[in-house]
Amino acid sequence: MDKSSAILIVDDYLLIRTHVRQVLAELGFLNVFQADNGKTAQDVMRKQQIDIVVGDWGMPVMSGIDLLKWMRSDHRYAHTPFMMLTAEANPASVRTALQAGVNAYMIKPFTVHSFASKFMSMLGVTLDSAPASPFARPAPARPAVPSAPSPAPAPAAVAPAAPALPPSNVIGLDQPIGERVKKCTVLIVDDIPTNIEVLAGVLKDEYAIKVAISGKKALEIAEAFHVDLILLDIMMPVMDGFEVCRQLKANPKTAHIPIIFLSARDGTEDVVSGLRLGAVDYVAKPADPTILKARLSAHLMLATAMQDLKRQNELLIENARLREDVERMTRHDLKSPIAVALHGSQFLLGSALNEAQEQQARMIEEAAEHALEMINRTLDVYKMEQGTYQPILQMFDLGTLLAKVAQQVQLAFTEKDVVIRFDAPQDVMCLGEPMLCYSLFNNALKNAVEASPGGAAVRMVVAPGYGNLHVMIDNPGEVPVELRERFFDKYASSEKIGGTGLGTYSIRLMAEVQGGSVSMDTGSGVTKLTITLPCP
Repeated sequence: MDKSSAILIVDDYLLIRTHVRQVLAELGFLNVFQADNGKTAQDVMRKQQIDIVVGDWGMPVMSGIDLLKWMRSDHRYAHTPFMMLTAEANPASVRTALQAGVNAYMIKPFTVHSFASKFMSMLGVTLDSAPASPFARPAPARPAVPSAPSPAPAPAAVAPAAPALPPSNVIGLDQPIGERVKKCTVLIVDDIPTNIEVLAGVLKDEYAIKVAISGKKALEIAEAFHVDLILLDIMMPVMDGFEVCRQLKANPKTAHIPIIFLSARDGTEDVVSGLRLGAVDYVAKPADPTILKARLSAHLMLATAMQDLKRQNELLIENARLREDVERMTRHDLKSPIAVALHGSQFLLGSALNEAQEQQARMIEEAAEHALEMINRTLDVYKMEQGTYQPILQMFDLGTLLAKVAQQVQLAFTEKDVVIRFDAPQDVMCLGEPMLCYSLFNNALKNAVEASPGGAAVRMVVAPGYGNLHVMIDNPGEVPVELRERFFDKYASSEKIGGTGLGTYSIRLMAEVQGGSVSMDTGSGVTKLTITLPCP
């Protein structure tokens, strides 16, 4: 393994690039280049020979998957190791990356150890105390680098040593749970010193041991120190084991600690009383060492897993709060530049413009107004989920609204070369909330265009019915089989990079809150979305 290899980090987020560069430096790789998108990476790779690429998937200008496909089509980089960094964890994205020729697949966020392990595994090196990646596959040898004939394999060949990395605080990613259990602390509580000595002798090689010869002392130790499990005798003077258990479970700081009663009292009533107090197990004295160790291990693994799950839930809650804060700030921050565009267009409309310029200025004005309205609508989606949104229904000309939507979407996708075919009907009145309908059809039409191949045509047709009307949007392409049943579910998403899985979900909510409905048919190379709304 050549530590002078040129490595290119491609990510639009500076902090990720900095973090990865630091980890690579810890591993001994100092010849590192950086790019903030796939296009910039291409420019670097055309000027400088790159030996390894670590790239994000979702980036502006050019995505990581497109960069990978370009590399595999270029003879210079057809066999260059590529490690994909992405938040895309769904199986369809993994399959897409593997089919494109990725060598390793890293889910964000990641720890130092997990990244280093997967990176080195991709290069054929195993890191000490770091698990091998389930996605990593050894990179094929690059034909551009000649090598001498391989000698006969030597016995007990040892992989090149890699530097040890500091442990990470991310839950459950540094060591397997079995390894962490071996570092647990067990508190033995018994008023007979010889019993403590025997138990400590059995367990000391696998766990850290603390001891207490009275219930009072056990409570003090559990309060002051970290304890993972308590082996608790019942028959003790002053304070018996049952009372110790009651007080431990009543204290929020110690209530989570698993307790195993260890007692010569093995009657049914004693066992039931102990379990009702919150103990996880009850072992009769004298305990068989093998059975006792097996029970300890099982309960410690369960307790460790539960603690991991609790911390993960706390992290998810914190991430949800952070996401809400970011979304709130985004809504606030976006309003300022959009307001500037709106005011600027209105200023232009007050000056001398030719017909074409005035048309463009009005389109900018309308687009800015709609953008501001859609930002305000993001909170409405939450109200719709909670059933508290009250739409203000009114009669409006649906054909005129759909014509504006089609024009805006067509302008937004000029580079894709997809044609939107729509003949606006005359005097087709709809009962609904105009801006809500604008958001609904804007989402639906954008989804159809995004799902269509370049050069295709998307058709939108209005079909009046009895007491309602139907808007049908057809586009080339089929919805993946695994997505069809949950097409309108929340967070349902396929391989669309940057998608949130909320587009079709919000379409359904917006239609239903106005007394309408939505359906999807796909097959024979075409997908049809039908949106039904009330009409007089």
